Amino acid sequence: MIEGNTIHRLVFPCRRIFGGWIKAMTGEHVAVQPTHWRIWPR
Repeated sequence: MIEGNTIHRLVFPCRRIFGGWIKAMTGEHVAVQPTHWRIWPR
């Protein structure tokens, strides 16, 4: 994700839902705008 002029890697898997993104494990809404994708290891 991009925050300001810096690229950050998220430390938890997310899932896209209608209207935004959630943490895959908890369902908690997160305010992120992902820029790159990768498959999260299980």
